[in-house]
Amino acid sequence: MGTKLKLALEQKNLKFLGFDLVAMSVNDILANGGEPLFFLDYISTSKIKDDIFLDLIKSINQACSEAGCSLVGGETAEMPGIYKNEEFDIAGFAVGAVERKNKIGKEKVKKNSLILGLESSGFHSNGFSLIRKIISEKKISLNSKAPFKSDFKLLGEDLIQPTKIYVKTLLPLIKKKKICAISHITGGGIYENLERIIPEGMNALIDFKKFVIPERFIWLKKIANISRREMLKTFNCGIGLIIIIHETNKKDVLNF
Repeated sequence: MGTKLKLALEQKNLKFLGFDLVAMSVNDILANGGEPLFFLDYISTSKIKDDIFLDLIKSINQACSEAGCSLVGGETAEMPGIYKNEEFDIAGFAVGAVERKNKIGKEKVKKNSLILGLESSGFHSNGFSLIRKIISEKKISLNSKAPFKSDFKLLGEDLIQPTKIYVKTLLPLIKKKKICAISHITGGGIYENLERIIPEGMNALIDFKKFVIPERFIWLKKIANISRREMLKTFNCGIGLIIIIHETNKKDVLNF
């Protein structure tokens, strides 16, 4: 789950955590051309409290529904010697399936293929150690008004908005063989994750003039004086998933 959990706990807002937990697994399965089938969770805490536990399970269940998979079980452990007060941690994993002949990846990428970016819903689940450090050093209140355009009133709410689940958007296109490869933009940002689906001997050419970075990332860059390269290596910067398609499929994909 990572340190995004810390920000959620500080705000006592756990309603999105299940989406972050599930999304990181099912989006990775999708990146291989797979269909998520079921999910299991693990929750460890100092003491099980009904309100926290029920919020988490409800959130995980909603996320599984969004991903089209089943929540089939898990484990919950009380460990007061490890966690203090209301501290807890959550983890999980998903199982998916894909026919070997339908698996996607860089081996299906050809010269003159097109690279398309799919919008993220925010910071998703990466870079939060840096975000928390900046908030602490700059003495920024999570309860202050979001200093950029946002669907949320408060800064803290915007920072922890849920990771986007792309399964229902892309799985039909994968099954129709319209997608060659997918890169889930997580830790390492665009630089490191896109590289994984570029065949040896080829380069990715990205038109940055058409790449409009959302205001929340610009705000963070400015207040902490983060270099452009570091931003692109740490955060998704507005692109949560990248797909590579053959040019002949451009119309079908864009009109889907």
